[in-house]
Amino acid sequence: MKIAVLDNIRVLPDVQEEIRRLAVNEVTFPEGAPASAEELIARTGDAGAVLINTGTKIDKTYPDACPSVKYVGLCGTSTANVDLEALKARGIAFTNVADYGDEPTAEYNFLQLESLARGVGKYQWKDTPRELMGKSIGIIGLGALGKAIANLALAYKMDTRYFSAHRKPEWEERGLRYTELHDLLTTCEIIVISTPTNLKVLGEAEFALLKPNSILVQASIGTPFDREAFLKWIATNNNYAIFDQGVGEESFRMYKTLPRVILSATSSGNTYETRQRLGTKVIENLKSYIASRA
Repeated sequence: MKIAVLDNIRVLPDVQEEIRRLAVNEVTFPEGAPASAEELIARTGDAGAVLINTGTKIDKTYPDACPSVKYVGLCGTSTANVDLEALKARGIAFTNVADYGDEPTAEYNFLQLESLARGVGKYQWKDTPRELMGKSIGIIGLGALGKAIANLALAYKMDTRYFSAHRKPEWEERGLRYTELHDLLTTCEIIVISTPTNLKVLGEAEFALLKPNSILVQASIGTPFDREAFLKWIATNNNYAIFDQGVGEESFRMYKTLPRVILSATSSGNTYETRQRLGTKVIENLKSYIASRA
């Protein structure tokens, strides 16, 4: 079938070649996102299957504009930018990829926390180098990413607490302590947001609860807090914030000029191994769809 890649899907060259072998047309791999909806449609052409990344906007107008499309393969996890109901209404098959980059994201976050605690980077959290062991960490959201972070926090022997829509008894047996959000924010020195994309969890009232000289880590994608409240918070009480370049918000780059803000040079999930796992699942999903049409 005809296949079109609509955005930078971050797969390795061998996966690109496999995609080309599955297509009856010449497939190109864009380096960046389409500049407009019109360009997105132009990249689609008359393809029957399209591959996108989590930043690609597929709204309710897309199926009508691209009637040839019968399959949308999301090369990532978050579906926040895809109108799934619109695809379903037109009978367009959809797949995404889960469980391929949570551990490396957690690994990156602890790399930054270690660097900040020990003072080996641009900043040093306290007046003298400190250990993470014994420090209190509160994880907001205990999905796949939150669990990956919790695993490392427990390995570091941290006082690990969590708040989630649903309690996780099996994790509490391992040492996590369920804590209501208010108490989590007032007691923990390090707060990690690992909620679903764009789920708002911190507003002005919540930022006011955070301890002075605390660390906020955004591990999730999107905008999970009020920006004005964040700007007020980061400017006071010697607070710190850690952002992953891969959170999907271009505007976060403006934060890098603020004091006590740590912004990665690249996405935490942009490793060879992550791209390898992603590519394997992208091909599996695509082959499964093609086989279903045989």
